[in-house]
Amino acid sequence: MKLSIIIPHHNGEELLHNCLQSLLNHISIQDFEIIVVDNGSTDNSVVKAKEKFPSINLLTSKTNLGYSGGCNFGAKNAKGEYIIFLNNDTLHTKNWIEELISFLDKNPQAGAAQPKILNAVKRDTFDYAGGAGGYIDKYCFPFVRGRIFNSLEKDSKQYDDIKKIFWASGAAFIIRSELLQQLNYFDNIYFAYMEEIDLCWRLQALGLSVWNVPTSIIYHYGKQTIKENTFKSHYLNHRNSWILFLKNSATFEKGLLIIKRFILDIMAAVYSILTLDINRFFAIFASQLWLACNLITLINIRLGNHLRHHRLDLIYQRSIAIDYFFKRKKIFNQIFE
Repeated sequence: MKLSIIIPHHNGEELLHNCLQSLLNHISIQDFEIIVVDNGSTDNSVVKAKEKFPSINLLTSKTNLGYSGGCNFGAKNAKGEYIIFLNNDTLHTKNWIEELISFLDKNPQAGAAQPKILNAVKRDTFDYAGGAGGYIDKYCFPFVRGRIFNSLEKDSKQYDDIKKIFWASGAAFIIRSELLQQLNYFDNIYFAYMEEIDLCWRLQALGLSVWNVPTSIIYHYGKQTIKENTFKSHYLNHRNSWILFLKNSATFEKGLLIIKRFILDIMAAVYSILTLDINRFFAIFASQLWLACNLITLINIRLGNHLRHHRLDLIYQRSIAIDYFFKRKKIFNQIFE
């Protein structure tokens, strides 16, 4: 089989229906399967989806495995040469899948690729979660072509070149199935947020690359499963950024990098107070408490990651937070001038 499309799902009948209908309306290849992984939904959304779209394969979990666990559950049951991981709050365009497959078929050193991801409501604007491909600074703060922190750019085709990127968005990306198995899938410790960055980091350490293919386009609503600006979303983002940092960084510059990273967290906490963002303020300290309580686990995760010694070229060697908040660099092209 050429392709397996895996959609992790947790509640939302309309979202899942619209995603599947749009997907089936726009796919032209014949040799594929769609796997919907139900992460302990409490509504009847997957039952109704199966009735409406009987061709889908439905896997069910009694508990919410998160994005990482749900995707792993689906991938371990997939038959495709390629796997696309796809959020249930996406809408699609003609040939977006075929463009990604064609790119990987022609480029054997490319391990994964993502489409251009635009916002499903403001369709002339890049999506927060994916844009035109992801990057990361040395403190493990992520940003994308088309979005830095909360500043979203309009799509005026400024990023319509096929480009090597650091990470592909979990909202929609394709990866070789054999490579995913070699990397031992997503790391379940993340639950949600940044597990795709961790996977792409390890993929590049193997000598392969990640790409944005702008001739492939999808639309993404975003923030539907874990709502934006909640304590949970801020907590997982801050906690997982630390996990990513401690697990994968090739060097901590004799410990100075860790100290600087703590200072950036303190600055973020102060900024949260000044902007009355109480959820973020408490989430920052809750994430640090989790780190303290799980320090041994994190040390073992780092020691078990034999790919951490590889220094990768695409890591931004300054602080994206300093550039954004103090140097007022709000768009991607100002960062890589």
